[in-house]
Amino acid sequence: MAGRVVSSSDSPQDKPSKSQGGSSRGSVSKRTPREASGTAHGNRVSHPSRSSRSVSSGSSTRGRGDVAPKGRSLSSRSSRGTSDTRSREGDFVDARTMPPRKSVSERLDSPDFGGPGLFARPKVVNFPERLKERRQAHRREVAIRAVIVVAVIAAIVTLIWGLLFSPLLRLHTDQISVGGTNTWVSESEVANIAYAQQGKSLLLIDTAGMEDKISELPGVTSATAVKHYPHGLDVTVKAEIPAAVLRASDSDYTAVDREGRVLNAVNASVKGIPVIEVKDAKKSLDSKAVKQALQVLGSLDESMRQKITKVEAKTQDSITTTLEDGYTIIWGNSSQMKLKKAVVDTLLSNPDQLEGAKTIDVAAPDKATIK
Repeated sequence: MAGRVVSSSDSPQDKPSKSQGGSSRGSVSKRTPREASGTAHGNRVSHPSRSSRSVSSGSSTRGRGDVAPKGRSLSSRSSRGTSDTRSREGDFVDARTMPPRKSVSERLDSPDFGGPGLFARPKVVNFPERLKERRQAHRREVAIRAVIVVAVIAAIVTLIWGLLFSPLLRLHTDQISVGGTNTWVSESEVANIAYAQQGKSLLLIDTAGMEDKISELPGVTSATAVKHYPHGLDVTVKAEIPAAVLRASDSDYTAVDREGRVLNAVNASVKGIPVIEVKDAKKSLDSKAVKQALQVLGSLDESMRQKITKVEAKTQDSITTTLEDGYTIIWGNSSQMKLKKAVVDTLLSNPDQLEGAKTIDVAAPDKATIK
């Protein structure tokens, strides 16, 4: 059910004409609460199920003393001030008495605007200045990275130069020592190989290659090179005495090792070294018979080699030695020398087993014969 409202406005559209039987003192029209609220921003200030009557407080064109039987006058509300813009339940609010609301821009700029789920106006930053700052920060970052890279490269180069090319770890010739040589292996030849590394950093010296090169010298069976930081190097060789001496004449002696390499010797004694009679020492080194004889003699113990007085090498399978106590041993070739030496040592240690025989044939060690 709709309530009755007395309009306080003097707008022409709200005045009824005389032809329609209206009164000049005021008029009462029927309006819904929504129409009474005007354009107060769409706010509903009264309950639609209830109705009230409001009487105008008096207008110059409507006369005096028209009071509505029910409701509250608008003049009484205006006396309270315009700050009370909200109505209580059951009251209507004149939209014209409400203060204007803030614009969207003003609300966005207010400090109390915003909160979870709301978008606030972003802070506007001067774009050229911001771009300049970003470029400066980028240049600083690039410069710092460049400095770091240059510093790392400089440190690496300095370290490499200090360890490999500076005098810090350089080999000094006065700190190179050579040991283990004998009269048949020249110490100077071993030292010359080590001196070739003079001036190099110890980190660049290939000791394994040096050992192989020294081992190739005649009479050297093995070599060891040890670095002593920061400037030293020790070289130790294991030298052997000649396996035999090649005699082409009474005054021409050539000492050779088991590999047929000529040993360098100065005023060396050949006493206790087996002697092989040859026509030409240099050409005989290419003979297979002489090579087999050197292999056989080189595998014998030093005690037995010192007892040998004569060596015959007519063929490569008939190597024969004669001992100072009169025994003759036929070795055949240089194969199975470990077994052959064991048989010979066993027979020579028990002369009774020989029953007076002076020749031991171990060319076939598993079927040794004596005669």
